[in-house]
Formats: sequence, structure tokens, C-alpha cells
Amino acid sequence: MTYRNKLLRINLESKDISEEPLDMQIVQEYLGGRGYGVKLLYDELPPKIDPLSAQNKIALMTGPMTGTNSPTASRWCMVFKSPLTKDTLNDTHCGGSLGIQLKKAGYDGIIIEGVSSAPCYIHIQDDKVEILDATDLWGKDIYETQTILEEKYARHSVASIGPAGENLVKYACVINGSRAAGRGGIGAVWGSKKLKAIVVNGSSRVDVANNYAFKQLNKHFLETLMGHPVTGTGMGLYGTPILTTAVNKSGVLPVKNFQEGIYDNVRAIAGETLRELMVKKKPCQGCPIGCGRTFEFEGLSTHLEYESLWALGPNCNIDDLKVIFEASEKCNRLGLDTISTGNTIAWYMECGEKGFVSDAPKFGETAPYLQLIDDIAYQRNQGKLLAQGVREAAEKIGQNSADFACHVKGLEMPAYDPRGIKGMALSYATSNSGATHLKAYTVIQEILSTPYYVDPLAEEGKAALVKEMQDVYATLDSAEWCKFTSMAVFSTLKCEVGIYAKLLTTATGFFIDETEFKKIGERIYNLERLFNYREGLTIADDQLPKRFLTETLPGGPAKGKLVDNSNLLKEFYRLRGWEDDGSPSDRKLEELGIAPIYTSAKLQVALDLRDMDEAIKIAKRSVAGGIDWLECGTPLVKSVGMDIVRNLRKLFPHKTIVCDLKTMDTGYMESEMAYAAGADIVCILGIAPDTTIIDAVGCGKKFGIKIHADLIGVSNPIERAIELEKLGVDY
Repeated sequence: MTYRNKLLRINLESKDISEEPLDMQIVQEYLGGRGYGVKLLYDELPPKIDPLSAQNKIALMTGPMTGTNSPTASRWCMVFKSPLTKDTLNDTHCGGSLGIQLKKAGYDGIIIEGVSSAPCYIHIQDDKVEILDATDLWGKDIYETQTILEEKYARHSVASIGPAGENLVKYACVINGSRAAGRGGIGAVWGSKKLKAIVVNGSSRVDVANNYAFKQLNKHFLETLMGHPVTGTGMGLYGTPILTTAVNKSGVLPVKNFQEGIYDNVRAIAGETLRELMVKKKPCQGCPIGCGRTFEFEGLSTHLEYESLWALGPNCNIDDLKVIFEASEKCNRLGLDTISTGNTIAWYMECGEKGFVSDAPKFGETAPYLQLIDDIAYQRNQGKLLAQGVREAAEKIGQNSADFACHVKGLEMPAYDPRGIKGMALSYATSNSGATHLKAYTVIQEILSTPYYVDPLAEEGKAALVKEMQDVYATLDSAEWCKFTSMAVFSTLKCEVGIYAKLLTTATGFFIDETEFKKIGERIYNLERLFNYREGLTIADDQLPKRFLTETLPGGPAKGKLVDNSNLLKEFYRLRGWEDDGSPSDRKLEELGIAPIYTSAKLQVALDLRDMDEAIKIAKRSVAGGIDWLECGTPLVKSVGMDIVRNLRKLFPHKTIVCDLKTMDTGYMESEMAYAAGADIVCILGIAPDTTIIDAVGCGKKFGIKIHADLIGVSNPIERAIELEKLGVDY
């Protein structure tokens, strides 16, 4: 199968290098890539750590598709606690060749921990792994570093940081070839560990479980991609800058730090204009879509994507392509995330416009704008403030500047104004890692009309769409396919994943159907949410900045519109099976096989009465008062039967329901009855025979219902509790 069944664990402080087997239980539940990395760090990172401390770890992961010849499957990712958001995990993905080379070297991933005493880089040549001195590379930019290491190590893939990462800019990135692992500040985490680069070459093949079936499915997958107008034609002709005109026409191209949604001089920077300046296509390895390309203008050459074009252009009111090219090239050389860079500078420009600061460039002013990019990378002058990201900078400037600091959870917003595209408004708000378009890209439906047009200003169906896309994209990130493929694969708003599931099955040898494909993504999304909950995030962190709630767009199709996510959030939480406050419910976590976190005692109300109507009234008042568990007491169940369980489940779909049957025999049958009615926990007597206990536990394992033993009447409660625990009782 496609897994190499081996991880590297590298401690930069002790210089220990070890191999450990891939945990196949994690593989079955989280697949690889993002999912495996999230599970690993959830288990290994202590709560509340400083992301730039030695305690933070990096899970550099490939997915099961990495290194196969499936279209777009050259990708790899890094999962880490983000210094920009401070409290969330971030997963950043890259289309460079390092993942393929790592897989060919025999590894599914690398766990990097500790802090080196001096600058270093990691060199991997098949099973030869070493930590080498990088003192002579420290201080060099991305291009210089890549050139030196590529000359030293032929046919190796090089990923490195630039001065921004070395200087701990909180949105520094890692560059692999011409592709960036861009968001969340992974470059700063590398810099904090004194890790300059990773250099990898492998010589073995990556095999799949069923080569014949895999080839046939791949052929169909490729035909699907090439037959679609966006992935087969549009992206190939224009690259991602093709989005500029469409987004502007929809009135959601952010201008001057999201003050406006239409850029008057959009033709100067549109994909159609840039097509004339393309000198070379730069696709990710093995990608038939080929959205990447190099452009040349007045002696300047750069690799430019839509998000970079927007962030460094219209968002700062810059329409001079030469200046945008120079800004892009600076970010690429210095190792800066272009979205966060352009966003933070645009916010600072507006601070100057409002008189909050006196040294900010004006919107459209080019020379000080370009200088500011250098200052950010080296943390000097005003750049020292802006290097912390827009949220922290706004906290320091004050004067209501946070009202127009465009971020969610600390991560700066990408190139779609949420006032005019309701799906993205909810997507930004509920993304576990902050404002990213890559957790649920509803632009596909709302602007590109794929698979068909969905009104961007309508709320109906958007909560379900965002939830579906979040789950599917989490699994795509774990398999390591490019999300652009979904434009061609989805045929309805249900986000069909049949071709993906079949390819995974033939590649891995594990049977994965469409239901399991989405369940894997749902499990990942809930575990990320649980990590955030553990770190102290609340429903307040699922909100957009004040600008979008109180300032209307001045023109375009969304003229006069604001964001009001209140109803969408309620619907989204309901669809997710979460509590009203946005935290994962015990019931949902247990359904997904995730252990809940108990940060406080659970409050339980025992409905020990005979009248169902009265019991329901008490249950409603109890839930309104914050009760966690509803117990259907023994007298109530004897009086009205399992109808009380069914009715409470219908009324309170996400609350934990205990069915107190005080079972003495027929353990399996009564536990199954409670489960079928909707109970989460069934109560049996601790004095019951062991055979009854074992029957009940067997039912619990089969259906997922928890078994609680009541120790009433037990002569030695401690001794019996130990025995019951050994028999498998949950409570």
C-alpha cells in the first residue's frame, strides 16, 4: 500500500534522531496529512504552551496520495500551534516536491521538536538522516539558501525559511521551490527552533495496493478535471489571477482594507492582462491543472497567485503591476505570507488615514509601502509592530483600530469580502484555524457557479454547505489532494466524493466509502475544535470584525449589506451536533470515537417521577438553566416506557440522556432497547451477576452506548468498582 509505515522523530536540542512506526489506528481514523498531524499534536502538546517555545512541535506529514501519480497528489503539510493565532492549531499545505521526496525516502512524516543551540538544517537521503550546521546560511534569503543547497545536493528538494522566519515574524512562511507553506506563521516556528532548511531526496517507489484499478480510476479522474471549464481550461490559461475579474464583478474584491468591494482599475491587474506577461507555467509536480506561473514585467519576474495579487494590490490601493511584482518578489525572498503582509499593511495605512498613527504610508503610496515589507521581515521601525500580525498590532495601537483589523482568531482574512458572500462569512467565522478560504471555499458555488449558481447573498442552505465542505476538505487535506479538484468533482451541493473514496481504497487497501470519507473529515474537524476549546476559545471567537457587522459595502451587488451570522451559526452548530455555545457535545465526540474533555463537573437532573408531561417541563427548565445530563429515572421509565427517552432525544438532540433501568438481568437486551430509543448511557445494577454486566458491555461496544453501574446495595463498593472497571463498565 501507499503508506511507508515509518515516521522520523527529530529532536533539534538533543540531536536525537529516531524512527517509529506509523500508528495504524490513527491512520484508520485520521488517514494522514492534516488529520494525522492534528491527532498527534492534540495528544502530545501540553495545553496553553507558547507557540514559539521549545514545547511546540511540528508534524511535517505526507498523505496516502503523496508520491502516487494521482493528479495534484504532490502535496504535503505541516501542523503546528500557530504563533499568529496563539491558541489554535494550524495546518499549512504546500505543492512543492519535498513531500514526494520524503515518501520516496521511506517516511510518511517527520516530528520535529526541541530548539537547536545553533542554526541547523536537516538532510535526508533515503535512510541517512542528519542534522547539520547552518550558520553560514543564517541571514540569507530564500533564493540564496535554495541555490546553495541545491548546488550542494543534486536532485534534492529544499524547503527553507528566509529572514522573516529567522526574525520570528508571526506570519513568516516556508518556501519549497516556487510553492509556499504560507499561513499561520510556520516560518516563525522554524526560526524559533533555529531550523533553516530541510533537504530531502529519496530513491524508492511509492506503490499502491491495487495498481490496475488505481490506474483506471486515475484516468477517469484526469478526464473529469480536464473536461471542466475551470480546472481544464480557465486555470490552465490564466492561473488563479482569473478570479480577479469574477470576484470584482461580484462586488467582493476587498479594496483599501475591506472598505470597498469593487476595484475601478481592475483591468490593470486582471488575469487577462497578466496572461500576456506569463513567461513560464509553474505547476506543482504531477498537476494537470497548472494554475502556477511566472510573470515578467519591465525587467521584474515573480511567481504570483490571486491572493498575493489582491493583498499586495487592491487591498493597499496599488494598481501598478511593477510595484506589485516587486512586493511579491520581496515576500517570496524574505519568506513572508503575502495575505497577512498585505492585510497588515493595509490596516496600518487606514490607521494613518484616520490619524491614529503619523508614519504610515498612504493608500497607493509605493516607496514607503515597499520599504515597510523589508522592515517587517527584519522587525525594525514600524515593521516591528506589524510583524506581530494585525490583531496584536491593533491591541497596541488601540483607538478603535481593532474595529477594522480584518482577521478571525488572529489570522488575517483572504480576498473575499464576507458582506457579499454569505457562505464565506460563515466559513471564516467557523474555521478552526482562523480566517482562511481553504477550510470551506464556497466561492466555487457562490461566484464561479460550480456545479451551479448559488445566490451569494442568500442564507438558505449555507450552513449545510459550509459544514459539508469543511468535512470533505479536511479529508482532502489528509489524503493530500489539491482542493481545486473539487470544482470538477462536486456535482451538487452535497459535495460528492465517490472518485476520491475509490482512489483511496485502491491506493491504501483499506475500504473507504463516501460515508467514511466524510466521517474522517468530521472527526478531524471536531478534534481541532476540541483543541481550541481546551485552549480557552469560545463562541466569541466565531465572530467577524466589527467592520463587517456595522459598515455596509458602498457599491456593487452587495451594496448596503452587513454580516449577521447569528442564525447561520445556530444552524451550523445544530448540524455539527455541538452545544449552543459552539463547543463539541459529548454525544458527537463519542459518536466519532473522541474522548470528551471535562473541564468541570457535569450537572445531571434525575427525572424520578411518573408523569411524562411534568418530566418534560422539568427537563426544559433544567436545560435552560445549564444542565448537562438528563436522567430518565427508573419510576418514569416503568410508568411510560421508552417513550420518555424518545421524546427527550427529539427535544434535546445534543444533550446526554441517561436511561436508569437498574438492570439486573438481560443486560444486552435492555441496553439495546435504551440505545434504540436514543439514550447515551444506560444504568445497570452493580450487584447484578457478572454475566449481565458482560452482556451489557458487549452491547455498549457494538452500538456505542455507555454503561453505568449503580453501586446501590453493594456491600464493598470500592472492591466491586474495581471489578466492574475490569469488566468494561464506563461509569
